[in-house]
Amino acid sequence: MVDGKFPQEVWPHEWIKQIRSRPARHGSSKRMRQVDLAGRAGVDPRTVQQWENGDRLPSAGSLKRMIQAFFEDGLFLENDPRTEAEGLWSAVKRFSEARSATSRDFPAFDATWFETLALPDGRPAGPVKPVQPVSIPGASKLPRLASHFIGRTGAQSELEDRLGQYRLVSVVGPGGIGKTSFAVHAAAALSQQFPQGIWLFEFATIKDSPGLSQLLMSTLGLQGQPHRTDLDLVLEALSGQKVLFIFDNCEHVIDACAAVAESLLAGSEGLCILATSREPLNIGGESVFRIPPLSFPADELALQDLPAEEITAFEAVQLFVERARHSAPHFQPTIRNLRLVGAICKRLEGIPLAIELAVSRLNMLTLEQMEERLANVLTLLTSGKRTAAPRQQTLRSAIDWSYDLLTGREQLLLRRLSVFSGGFSLEAAEYICSCEPGLARREDPVIAEDMLDLLSGLVNKSLISIEISGDDRSIRYVMLEAIKEYTDGKLGEESDGYKRHLLSERHVHYYSQYLVRAEPKFRTREREACIGEVRQEYANLRTALEWSYSNPQARSSGLHMVSNLYWFWLHEGRLKEGILWLDRFLDSKGDNEPPGADYIKAMHGKGVITFIQGKLESAQTAAKRSVELARGLGESALLAASLRLLTFIHIRQKRFEEAEATVQQSVDLSRSAEDLWNLASSLHAYGKLRLEQKDYHEASLLLNESVRIFESIQDQWEISGPYESLGYSALKLGNLQSSMESFKKCIAASQIYQGAWVLSRGIEGLALALFSKKDYTEAAILLGAAEKGRQRSGAEAKPNFPLEHEEAFLALQHVFTEPKLGELWSKGREMSRFQALAYSLEV
Repeated sequence: MVDGKFPQEVWPHEWIKQIRSRPARHGSSKRMRQVDLAGRAGVDPRTVQQWENGDRLPSAGSLKRMIQAFFEDGLFLENDPRTEAEGLWSAVKRFSEARSATSRDFPAFDATWFETLALPDGRPAGPVKPVQPVSIPGASKLPRLASHFIGRTGAQSELEDRLGQYRLVSVVGPGGIGKTSFAVHAAAALSQQFPQGIWLFEFATIKDSPGLSQLLMSTLGLQGQPHRTDLDLVLEALSGQKVLFIFDNCEHVIDACAAVAESLLAGSEGLCILATSREPLNIGGESVFRIPPLSFPADELALQDLPAEEITAFEAVQLFVERARHSAPHFQPTIRNLRLVGAICKRLEGIPLAIELAVSRLNMLTLEQMEERLANVLTLLTSGKRTAAPRQQTLRSAIDWSYDLLTGREQLLLRRLSVFSGGFSLEAAEYICSCEPGLARREDPVIAEDMLDLLSGLVNKSLISIEISGDDRSIRYVMLEAIKEYTDGKLGEESDGYKRHLLSERHVHYYSQYLVRAEPKFRTREREACIGEVRQEYANLRTALEWSYSNPQARSSGLHMVSNLYWFWLHEGRLKEGILWLDRFLDSKGDNEPPGADYIKAMHGKGVITFIQGKLESAQTAAKRSVELARGLGESALLAASLRLLTFIHIRQKRFEEAEATVQQSVDLSRSAEDLWNLASSLHAYGKLRLEQKDYHEASLLLNESVRIFESIQDQWEISGPYESLGYSALKLGNLQSSMESFKKCIAASQIYQGAWVLSRGIEGLALALFSKKDYTEAAILLGAAEKGRQRSGAEAKPNFPLEHEEAFLALQHVFTEPKLGELWSKGREMSRFQALAYSLEV
């Protein structure tokens, strides 16, 4: 301290502690204790300790009350209290802005307010005029929503519960999510809880702290008084009142809103505040309510099976249909149209503003055209209501508003995050979007060590959302598609080609290594979890494949990825997509490049998928090529797998001698390598061969050994294959109960598998066993369900055991009349995957 004053570089915590510890010139106590300051500032004593330890900085509202307490007790320098008070304020402001990871500006020192403290009793000298009593004239008025409010019944109940527990609740979400309408609708139901009124303060046009206090005064109908602050007048008017304030659109004046809210809540016990913002106020006692999008169909495939009443149960669909009835009278909610609406709402991710803008296009586009054009959301949704605020007239302007409130580093990171599709992990963001290790911050301001703080800022501002796994073991970050499209455009505008190339290259490398770690789990008890994880990352994997294929120098990375992905396509039933990518990268290998392990695995994968599709010639060509290459490179595991594939092909072609030779080699290779997974799979192929040769007892021995090995390595999915064959073996031996049990085990093991081809085979087998038991009704229903599964799976369309299937079908035509058989068959075909699965296991 110099001449009794603190220099500029003194830390705020030192300044606060020094001033508080001075002897008081006024008041009853000689020195102010921490607990005394806490009471005067309206905070917990622990907060004062944190201020004085440098662990925390006071908010603007707390700092005002602190300065007032210091002044009233005579702790500032007697001859120049304002200079010292202003210096303390400037120090807190400087350090607060330096520490902030956001773009918030700490408000400037309010000299007019301080001068009112400096006057005797806060009043001017001269004749004393009586203070005019302050009260709120008239009743509160909430605006009527322009249209019928749709959905969010559960969210409204939760918000009401929050307002019963907390005095400050902030409804937080991205632009266009419907924060204002939700808050107003929810508040309208709370009039009995707030008998003195509910007031809406719309801050969208406010630019600074003075404008905010003026809006409070004008909305409440209060008049300013000389030498009294607006805040004091509002607090006096609220005395003894049970009132709810709605602070709407706080994000661009977030610090001023936080300071005012903190002061109002400290000074008025009957006040509750409901704030809407794209980020929380971050003050004590705040409960953050993150408003989700409207519910929408998450699975487009399942959508095709849903009845109308289930589709219209989604809130997003309800909103679309309700608005369409008013703006497009020609719209009819037929089942076909509802399925298109469901697909559109999925693409718009349940964002109310986006849905309203899409409906406005119905006078120009059909639903089919709209779904097709929604590949570019921001381009299509450019015409909103003229009466809406500018930031809400288009989806782009809503995102512009949020983007412009970010710091430069946050904008840079958000642009880079557009490289992801469908979400990402913290580790992926750190690897892909931060600068190279050792690169100076001045060359790249986004470093891995800052990633968590920067991401937290983007989450707080509702540009990134968080998904927590059901077991709370992982967190995933997600960007709405509209925001991704916007930031991808910004990346193209504001980054050079080399930097964009480097970003995509790192994205490919990260997800290529991700697959290397995931692929071995496919043959373990972790298979189900592994499939779920890859399913979650599949949008990123597809993006990496697309970039690799479009950049010839990166095609080796793409080949590496597809060689580790074919099993996923097989399990998910994405057979056509799998073949597309396998062919692309297999065909792009140069003639002078020697084929390696990646090429062999990819060729084997192509053979497996084309075999499942029933394309035997293509499958045989791929299988023979992979056998030849694997043998030449000494890849024993790949060789055993390719020989096994060739065995299944020979069995289908009724070439049993060739099948005997290839399957024996596959089994021997697996036994010698002690490769249990390959051995169990090859024993299944051996049992299948014996089944086709009508040696049912030998087939059962081989298949049961396959089951035992799969059980020992805890592979609960691959076991479905030998169980299916055991079902047919038992059926041929006349053991109908054993046959049904085996088919049901096959069906149960298929539950984790999204692709329908294995499930449909198990259902077909169970239907044939039921037919043999003379349970004709159940057999007819399940044969219909199996037919639908085959047709939708992309696999071979003809039945697995065509002779037995044909025999059963012809017999059922004599059991039932044609209309009755058609009715039963249709009942099976109309079942969803889950209904068919449940019916099969319960029959």
